[in-house]
Amino acid sequence: MVLLGALVAAWAVPALTHLVGVDWLLIPVYLAAVVGLQRGLTTLLDRLVVAIVQSFGALVVAGLFFSYVGKLHPVVLAGSAFTLLVAAATRRDWRAPRLYRPADLAVVAGTVGVAVLTVVPFALRDLGGRIGIVAGGEDIARHMTLFEQIGRFGGFAFLHPPGDATLLPAAETEGIRAYPQGIYYTYAVVDRFLRSSDTSSTDPFTAVDTMLWLYVVTFVVLALVVLWSAARIAGPGARPLAVTAALAVVAAGVFFGEPVAVFVRGYPNELAGLVVAAALTALVVRPLTSRIDQIVTVALLVIALSFTYHLFLPFAGLLVLGWVARYRVWRSWQAVVIGVLAVPIVAITPIGLLHATTTQLLTSAGTALPSDKPAALLLVLLAAAGLVAAGGLRSPARRMAAFALLAAVSLQVVMGAWQLLTIGRTHYYFDKLLHVLVIVMLVLMGSLARLATTNGRRPLAVTAVVVLAVAGFFVVAGGRNHAVVPSYGVRLATGIDRGSPGGGRDAVFIASRFPEAENTVDVDLMGDPYRNFFGTLYGSVLQRNYRYGHDWYNFLNPTRGPRTLADLERQVSVSPVRVRIHVSDPRARFLTGPDAPTNVDAATLVAQRYPDRVQVVTH
Repeated sequence: MVLLGALVAAWAVPALTHLVGVDWLLIPVYLAAVVGLQRGLTTLLDRLVVAIVQSFGALVVAGLFFSYVGKLHPVVLAGSAFTLLVAAATRRDWRAPRLYRPADLAVVAGTVGVAVLTVVPFALRDLGGRIGIVAGGEDIARHMTLFEQIGRFGGFAFLHPPGDATLLPAAETEGIRAYPQGIYYTYAVVDRFLRSSDTSSTDPFTAVDTMLWLYVVTFVVLALVVLWSAARIAGPGARPLAVTAALAVVAAGVFFGEPVAVFVRGYPNELAGLVVAAALTALVVRPLTSRIDQIVTVALLVIALSFTYHLFLPFAGLLVLGWVARYRVWRSWQAVVIGVLAVPIVAITPIGLLHATTTQLLTSAGTALPSDKPAALLLVLLAAAGLVAAGGLRSPARRMAAFALLAAVSLQVVMGAWQLLTIGRTHYYFDKLLHVLVIVMLVLMGSLARLATTNGRRPLAVTAVVVLAVAGFFVVAGGRNHAVVPSYGVRLATGIDRGSPGGGRDAVFIASRFPEAENTVDVDLMGDPYRNFFGTLYGSVLQRNYRYGHDWYNFLNPTRGPRTLADLERQVSVSPVRVRIHVSDPRARFLTGPDAPTNVDAATLVAQRYPDRVQVVTH
């Protein structure tokens, strides 16, 4: 009777919350249930962090089914999840965790600090200003569109024919449709629960704002997982004060180092991949005591990484191979079965993108900020020092951590060598791979706690000095080989770098005035070149017209060289839809040449030449 009652409640409770419009309550209820069913973990924080990353991987797997059945309906998703938890509860009791250990307080404090520094700049701005913070990376416009496309499909976009992806540009439909979609599918699921809705949002402003806030949450979760992972690497024997000192460096590295540079450029998928890589590193170095939980968790993390940022899969593969060899995992029949089931799922994204993947892609350019290579080198040296100090390599966990360090560094060297041999310099994907190296080193920074855990006070004093020096280094330095001072984190927190709020607000303004594109593309020529570029790009996203705005934002891209009036006329002539040009500042000019007209004059001239194709709107 108890089992029957639990199964009824598994569906009745979600039906009730959906009826009264509070489906968001099911998220903490679900996490609480998973926390109680965890094994091999002691404290509430341990279980919560692992529950979050496990659930991410599980949701990706479930999405392959629910993209066809039930779609994104909160009752279907929650009812199915709770049914599985009830089934799991027949094999193990729900047990309350120990509340905390001293190191957990340092993890929470560091996470709260990063959260405040991240949330405040977004909270103080309107939607246009929030778009402006992450507009510079440009890619997030496609991510927003993919998030909404998944919401419309009710599942993964790559499971639908290219012709059905009406929000995506025809020229890029196939590539974007097959792009790793784990984090966007997760955002779409959470969005449905937050709105207690079984349909996608009809309001594009709400949809974009929701995704931006979920993106902020993703960065905060990254901070939480990295700090927790570093504390786990420190081990149960480390002094709380020593762990706190090490985590101070880690927190500084997250917000004032490389991760925040990823954040301000608008890469949700990469941030999610870094979350998974951090958790996987910690759990391979110090596995869960429950063997079956460890095997399932590792499988879910590798699947999650494949569906978020498969550039990091080689690192995950090396880690898993090292773990399998170290613990002879192949001897477990459960591991063999789970591996056989997981490998085809892991392969879905890489195989799906084979048509768009070449060796030349690894040398292509992108919009990521150049990495701070001296800072990354310093992190490698500090992590290595922590691992070998005080006989650290005598510990099996430390040897596994050293293997993780070697794996990350080796892959970086291979990528660098390939790019140097092919194009003579390191470029975009070298910097991208360096991001996972930095995250792994921040996780392994927990080993620094050993320096202050040995007998005597001198190691503690030395550690304190090192911590302060490194934290100060991250705060002051940063960016492209320290050329950007202060760091990107300081610039974000203090408002020194506001991104492109003008372009973001233009986008909101245009989409508010003309919410329906109606076979028309809106072009922003109201201000300076970058404002026009971002206003056109994000305006098309808010109008759900990126399909046609894509070509125009490429045309307006200031990095693509000078444009003449003839180029503008040519762009108008090949447009598949009508062009609505917005002008305002009579002095603004994006065209070049000795007799180049202002934006107002240029818009007037092309309207006169193409009266049936061009409309000029003056603000």
